[in-house]
Amino acid sequence: MARKNPNGSNDIRRFDEANVARLGLISIQERIPPDFTSWSIDFNIDGRQARLSCVAVAEHGGVPHGLDNDVSLALISLYQEAGNPEDGTIVTTAYRILSMIGWDTSGHYYQALKESLERLTTATFTASEAWRSGKKWTTVKFRYIDRLEYTSEDDRLGLSGHSVLKIRLAREIVESIRARYLKPLDLEFLTSLDRPLTRALYRLLDAQRVSPDGGEVTQFRTNIVEWAKACKIVDQTPTRVRRTLEGAHRELVERGYLSGVEYEGRGPKQEVIYTFAKQTAIPEEAKAIVARLGRYGVARPVAQGLIGTYGLERIEERIARFEAILLAGYTPRNRAGFLVDVIRDDEGKYSDPEGFISRSRRMEAASARAKRAEAARRAEERKQQQADAEWESLDAKGRATKAIRMLSLILGKHMPTRYYSGLAEAFESGKMDPREVTEAAVKAQVELQLGPFTQELMRMLDGLGAG
Repeated sequence: MARKNPNGSNDIRRFDEANVARLGLISIQERIPPDFTSWSIDFNIDGRQARLSCVAVAEHGGVPHGLDNDVSLALISLYQEAGNPEDGTIVTTAYRILSMIGWDTSGHYYQALKESLERLTTATFTASEAWRSGKKWTTVKFRYIDRLEYTSEDDRLGLSGHSVLKIRLAREIVESIRARYLKPLDLEFLTSLDRPLTRALYRLLDAQRVSPDGGEVTQFRTNIVEWAKACKIVDQTPTRVRRTLEGAHRELVERGYLSGVEYEGRGPKQEVIYTFAKQTAIPEEAKAIVARLGRYGVARPVAQGLIGTYGLERIEERIARFEAILLAGYTPRNRAGFLVDVIRDDEGKYSDPEGFISRSRRMEAASARAKRAEAARRAEERKQQQADAEWESLDAKGRATKAIRMLSLILGKHMPTRYYSGLAEAFESGKMDPREVTEAAVKAQVELQLGPFTQELMRMLDGLGAG
C-alpha cells in the first residue's frame, strides 16, 4: 500500500491505550483465509489463567487484521486529540484518518478504510480476567467501535475525502484512556514503517518493552507458538511463524528499533528472543536534530548513532541536502533509509542541488553553531569553577597529595620515582605551586611535549635540592 508521511503536529504527544497494545486484539497478518472468523487464546497473567477471544463475520472479511491495526490506532489518537470526551464519540473525516496513519489519500484507500471500520464495528472481543481496570484484572466484552455513522457522496455508500464520520469507541477503551492507562507511542516512527505487518508487530512489541511496574525491558523472550497466538497468526507451525515474521524482524533491526532477534531451541518448544536497541538520554543540543530525523522516520537509536558518528553540523547540512533533493522531484521508496544514506555518504553519491542552502538556513545553522559554542564556553566555565573550588577546599598537604597523584598518572615513566618525594616536599613548603605544575603537565601531554616538560621539572627540583 502506498505510504505518505503523516501530517500530524509534533506538538501532540501520542499515547496508545495499554490494554489494546498489550493484548494485540488485531491479527498482524496482512491477509487471512475467508473462513478465519474467530480465534481464542489462553494465557497467564500474574499467575492466574486468562483468555482472549474474537468472533467476527465472514461478510466483512473475517477477524480484524493487517491494516485494521493502523485504523484502530488512528481512532485512539483522534480520540485523545478531541480531549477524551466522556461519551467516547469523535467526529472526523475519512481524509483525516488516512492522513494520520500515512495511507495514500487517493480513491482506492477509502474503500480499504471502509472495510476496516466495518470489521472493527462488527467483531466482538472478550477479555476474560485479562483487561486491566484500576488495580484489578477484569472481564470485558466489547466491539472496538460501538457505533459508526458516516456521510457518503455516491449510491454505493462508499467513503471519500469529503466523508464525515461520527465514531463512538467502546466504553471499555474510553474508560481506560480517561483513567490514563496509557503507554507512550512513537507514531511518526510507526507510520514510517513499510509494511502493515511490521507496524502491527512494532505496536505489540513496544507494549512488551515496559514492565508492569513501569520499568524498561531490554530483552523480551517468549515461546514461539505462544507468540504466534499473541500475534493472531493463522498457521502456528514454528517454521511458518518464522517465515511470517522474517520481513518484519529485518525491517525493525535495520531501522534501529531492535538490536537483534534470535531463536533458541527447536520445534514448538523454541523461544524467540527480542533485544531492544538501547535508548539513552538525548543531550539538549541534539533534541532538535533527533526530532527532525524522526519526522522522516529515522528511529531514535539510529539518530543518536548518527549524531555520535558524524556530529550535529554535518547532519544539519545533510538533512538540508536531503530536503533539497526531495524538492527537486526525487521520490525515494524509503525516505528514512535514503536520508540515512545521504548522511553517511562519503563518496559524493549525492550532488548538491543548485542553491539548496538558503540564506535563512545558513543563518539558522550559524545561529545554532553560535549557541553550541556559547553552551560549550559556559560548560568550560563551570568546569573551571568546579576545579577552583576543589583545589581551594584542600589544605597544603591535600593539594600536594592531589597533584602527586595526577602527575604520577600523567608523567608515568618519564620521571624517575626518586623525584616524587622531593616534589611533594616542594609543594607542601610552598616552593612550587601544585596546581600550576599539574595544569602545565596536562598541557604538555596534550601538545605531546611531556619529554621536555619532565626534563625542565627535574632540573628545577635539582636546583631546589629536592631531586
